[in-house]
Amino acid sequence: MRFISNIKRHFPSNEGILKAVAVLAAFALFALNYGGWMREYRELPEVIYAESDTALSERLGSFSLDGVSVAAVSSGDETLGQGRVSCKLFNSIPIKSIPVFIGDRACLTPGGEAVGISIYTDGVLVVGVGSFADTDGKKVSPAADADIRAGDIILSINGNPIALSTQLQTELDRVGENANAKLLIERDGREKEMTVKPVRDESGKYRIGAWVRDSTIGIGTLSFYESSTGKYAALGHPVVDADTGKLLKVRNGKLVLASILGVTKGRQGVPGELHGTFGEYSTQIGNIVSNTELGICGMLNESAAMDLNGEPIWTAFPDEVHVGDATILTAASGEVAEYSCRIIKLGHQNEPVPKGIVIEITDERLISCTGGIVQGMSGSPILQDGKLVGAVTHVFVNDPLKGYGAYAYWMYNGFGG
Repeated sequence: MRFISNIKRHFPSNEGILKAVAVLAAFALFALNYGGWMREYRELPEVIYAESDTALSERLGSFSLDGVSVAAVSSGDETLGQGRVSCKLFNSIPIKSIPVFIGDRACLTPGGEAVGISIYTDGVLVVGVGSFADTDGKKVSPAADADIRAGDIILSINGNPIALSTQLQTELDRVGENANAKLLIERDGREKEMTVKPVRDESGKYRIGAWVRDSTIGIGTLSFYESSTGKYAALGHPVVDADTGKLLKVRNGKLVLASILGVTKGRQGVPGELHGTFGEYSTQIGNIVSNTELGICGMLNESAAMDLNGEPIWTAFPDEVHVGDATILTAASGEVAEYSCRIIKLGHQNEPVPKGIVIEITDERLISCTGGIVQGMSGSPILQDGKLVGAVTHVFVNDPLKGYGAYAYWMYNGFGG
């Protein structure tokens, strides 16, 4: 403290100088951040989409930052046409690297039809592990002892593939109580072998104490299809098991037209729901071959396009989507109709994820019918400026007028379009 006091005594004007320097530094920082160069820098896109190398070159030529060189660098995932644009100050100092995606603009037919979804899993999914009473009344749990867990997928027993829960029981009975069963399971995307010894229960059946599921059904909405190939996409989000939350791995499945019987309206804190029905005699329009983070996809039947009667439109690149008026197509009232909404927020994405767009329902007809976005509307296509921009994926539980959407570009390309 004495040292500081001595400095102030000998240099009484330093404090004023320091204040002046601080003011000048603050002014310089303000000028740098809000000057023309920084405004131009901030206007550089976070992601660039282009239909060809020529279109990319034309866009890069529109960038006009003083002293900044812009060049495309080939790298990344070639299946999505990914590269990068490198921005350098004075040709030497990197200041920004922008992901680039080059690919054709897809021409797709928007859906909106309510569809029934039946999925049969690849293997059987363990949804729970517990104990049971053996022939002596003792509580046992061979599955727990072998470290089998909820979420595991049992693919085979002793080399024999398992596709149905009934096949699991058959194989366990075949092994019996005096031998071990070698299970091939999938856990978190990796396969591993496990050994478990079945135990006979009080009814005489051999069990391991694992509860399994081999199929699931539900109602959703068709997002779009491609007339030239028959490829389609629906839901916009993955189908997950209700008990474990795990994404279901598809062995096969079918897509059918569903009938909407009624609606439970959504309200704050309680999501609504479309009540639909489909069955053995419903019109099958396609199969299900994949279940991904952006929904399900497969191939439509040859006659499906005639049943759906849609008109193809161009798909928007994500950087063409903007905050403002839009519409969605949904069959919430029983027939496919177009309803007004507004895009209120957008996210910049370098990879397929189901929450890139935020919309708000503004159409009083739909609000009166459903209260906003409800379960079963997942997959409803979002249109803006005459283009297909995305599909509804989730509702905001605390505000049913609002919900998330996935970009149609990512849905199409994520499915290997």
